[in-house]
Amino acid sequence: MVVQTQSNSDVFQRIWELYAAGRGPEILEHLDPAVEWRPVLVEPASYHGHDGVRTWATAARGAWKSVTVVLEELSEVDGCVVATGRLAASDHRGEPVVDSVLSCVAEFRHERIVRACSFFSADDALAWVSARPALP
Repeated sequence: MVVQTQSNSDVFQRIWELYAAGRGPEILEHLDPAVEWRPVLVEPASYHGHDGVRTWATAARGAWKSVTVVLEELSEVDGCVVATGRLAASDHRGEPVVDSVLSCVAEFRHERIVRACSFFSADDALAWVSARPALP
């Protein structure tokens, strides 16, 4: 039996597509159970594990009625996937509250994200990649 593996970029692109489609629970299948999740939007903090990601996702749903994310660039840099795109979100009254570049960095182990961070610029994301601490 041949086990086919996906590239980290393929996994990341799938997660981005799931997020864009509002299929958040399916994202957890691609995250390490001990993932470190550091969003730059909606309650920025360091969240840990699937429960932490769920906590952040609940805050995002409470803040935004609709979200549009567009992936513009995806690359692998120093063992990380770096993605840049655009995120636009509206509040529950339909008023635009976010329209911004969003850059995300993901580190993988065994085809699952173990650490993910987001930034408002690709330069900040790349700087984080260069300075990041080693994974445990």
